[in-house]
Amino acid sequence: MSRFQLRRAHLAVASAVVLVSLACSKSDAPPADSTAKAPDTTAAAAAVAPQPLVGAAQAPRGRRKPMPGDLTKPIDDYTGDEFGALVKKLSYVGGHERARRCKNNPDCSGTKRVLVLVDAVATQDSLSAAVAPQFGVVYVRAINRGNAPEARYGMLPSNKQYEYYMIVTADSAGTGMNWRLEQFDSKANAHSKFGEGKFTPCNHAWVAGAKADFKTCANSAAAHDSVMKLGLALQTFDGEPIWASCAAGCCIGQ
Repeated sequence: MSRFQLRRAHLAVASAVVLVSLACSKSDAPPADSTAKAPDTTAAAAAVAPQPLVGAAQAPRGRRKPMPGDLTKPIDDYTGDEFGALVKKLSYVGGHERARRCKNNPDCSGTKRVLVLVDAVATQDSLSAAVAPQFGVVYVRAINRGNAPEARYGMLPSNKQYEYYMIVTADSAGTGMNWRLEQFDSKANAHSKFGEGKFTPCNHAWVAGAKADFKTCANSAAAHDSVMKLGLALQTFDGEPIWASCAAGCCIGQ
């Protein structure tokens, strides 16, 4: 065999090896029409994804966020100057002035009523036991504009002197809330405890916006009905508890 024929034979063998190698490489990969697919993670993702809200909106959840009315130490450690400075710098919104039953006046046994203004601290509409500040939060303000003490809580007539602030804290178990009514005497520049109780959630649909009123949970639930349907008995406000927006829709100071 000549050198020329020998070289051609070597080239033919090399070409065959290359073709075999390419063919093996292609057979290692799945064919274009393969039915093999990547794992379907749709179901798993749906299981951990936040579920969409159904019906009415719900209050924001999660981290504690500072509130304008936060107390930075126990209320009894505040001087009159400190407490006065705190409540005066707050903005109050969503309030109502209602005719309230009174006491310690002969006319109060009849039809006499006193007007009491109650309003909420702006932006504070989502309070719950889980996010209540360590030392509590000034949540509602009330001012008796009449000339006799209000009956349910005993709030004295303002006379440009007395104002009342509902401070809400989480209970010792961290699952409920308590209220403390603080009287602020602007003339003496002093404050003192005036009452206390449970700040009870109504568990209604949450609506954004700080608001305060005198209502029961039942009255609040029926608020969207007509006056004719409710009846006048539900519209008196004269003996109902302090009511305020919270994470549970609204809460009452029982």
